[in-house]
Parts: sequence; structure tokens; C-alpha cells
Amino acid sequence: MESQPFAPIMTTAFAAMRTELARLAAQPPQVLLFEGGTEEERMALARYWAALQHCEQPAAGEPCFHCPACVCIADGVHVDVLAYDGRISNKEDEENPGAVRALSIDTMRQLKSRLRDSPHGKGKRVVLLAGMHNNRTEAANALLKVLEEPSATTIFVLLAPQREQLLPTLVSRSWVLTLPWPDTRSLTPALRVWQDSLAHFIQHGQGWFEKTSAKNAVTPLLAAEILLACQKALSQSLCSQSNSLCPPLVQLFAAKSVQQRSQAACLLDEANEALQSSVNPARVLDFVATSLFVLCSSRS
Repeated sequence: MESQPFAPIMTTAFAAMRTELARLAAQPPQVLLFEGGTEEERMALARYWAALQHCEQPAAGEPCFHCPACVCIADGVHVDVLAYDGRISNKEDEENPGAVRALSIDTMRQLKSRLRDSPHGKGKRVVLLAGMHNNRTEAANALLKVLEEPSATTIFVLLAPQREQLLPTLVSRSWVLTLPWPDTRSLTPALRVWQDSLAHFIQHGQGWFEKTSAKNAVTPLLAAEILLACQKALSQSLCSQSNSLCPPLVQLFAAKSVQQRSQAACLLDEANEALQSSVNPARVLDFVATSLFVLCSSRS
């Protein structure tokens, strides 16, 4: 049985994706970009890709999941698989360094220096990069400098909910693979009511503040779930199958331009950061509602 970290993508829904990665493994592109899916699925697929590069006993185009290399990759401790996340602050990284490092200008400079050395094993070094949409410009520019000097022994994997959240220069350098979009039908009935109310407000400018101003109506957990539902709706709106049967919020996003959806993704990221900074959750949701109303009312 496969190691648990790979389990999210060991389903029939990801069979075609695994087949495509097996095809690419013979001549891997320098940069792969995984968009769509859930964060757990994107990371599982990234580690699966790393396992394809290092597995000691591959069979039928798939890793074995049991050799030392596969086990180390599943546990996040393989010496030739490096992971960085733009959501980790420099302070957190310094105080509690772990297997996943902060994606900062300093760590990118260290990475650039490290890439001069050959990988320890027979496979290619794999660099996983997540949370880049939360990243400072300086670190993103430092990453671009790393990519501008290709290494024959190193490949990169960018992880993002939507490609529009990344710098266009990063996307242009990438081989993009889109994971199956999250199913918004998995929303609980209560959460669907909030999502539909938000869609109604975005369209008509009515009914939202009555809900958020009710006493104890919005908890931090509920606000986080609503923001996640919005991000999932935004992801699904990028899928060509978006139609009249999709939830209202998905239809609203689908009707907007790429630029508007990119702006929506950015404001949802800002809202998540505000929520994590202990800003009143009701005020965070009001910010999202009014910002989306203005954004979706514009013609650009």
C-alpha cells in the first residue's frame, strides 16, 4: 500500500495526471507548475513527481512507495528534495527551522549557491515552491534569478491554487498541469447559505451586512471556511466546464476576466492574512463582500 502522503492523488481522478508525469519523467521540464486541486493534493503530486525522479524500484511507470528514497520523500526528509513556502516568515524559519523553509530572499540566495553542487543521489534535485502568492517581491525576483541559470541536475515545482496568482514571468517558464478542481458540492448546507448570500450581495448589493452584524454570527472558524469556499469557487471558475448548474459564486467568477479573477484571488489572500492577524472576522468578511461587489461591478 502506498505511503499516506501520496494517498490523495492515488485515485482514478488523478490517473491521467500520473500517466502524464510518467511520460515527462524521461525528459523532465525545468519547471512544473501544479495548479488547481487542494493544497494537500498539490503537495502530494509534487512529492509523487519527486519520487519518480528518485525511486530505486519503479514499476509500470510509478514509484514503488517502499524503497528508502520513496519513504524519505514521503516523510519530507530526502536530502535532494528541498521545500520552501512563502507563507513561512523569516522569524518562524529562524526560530524553528524545519523540513520546509521560508521562501525569502536569503533562502533563495542560499539555494542558488547550493545548486552549484551535484545532487547526493542518482536522481535530479527537486525544489518544491509553495505560497509564492504571499511572497515579497524581493524573494520572487531572487527566485527568478535562480531560474535564469538552469541547472542540468535540478528541476522545480511551483504550487499554486491558480496560475494567475503568480508572476507572469514564472508562469511563462513553466509546464503547467491543472489538477481536478475541488468539488464545491462538498460544502455543508450552512456554508452554502453563506456562499449563496455572498453571491447575491455581489450581484445586488443587498442582504450581506444583516447576516454579518448579527450577534455571534461570525466566528474565526466560519470566516476561514467562507474564505476557503470562495477560493474553491474561484478555482472552479477557471474550469471550462463552468455552467448554469454550478453554484452562483462560481458562475459570477467565471463571467469575469482573467485580470478580475486574479484581483479576486489577491484580495482573498489579503483577507486570509487579516484573519490570521486576529482582525474581527465579521469585518474581514465585509471587506471581502464589498471588494468583490466593486470588482465584479466594474467592466474591466
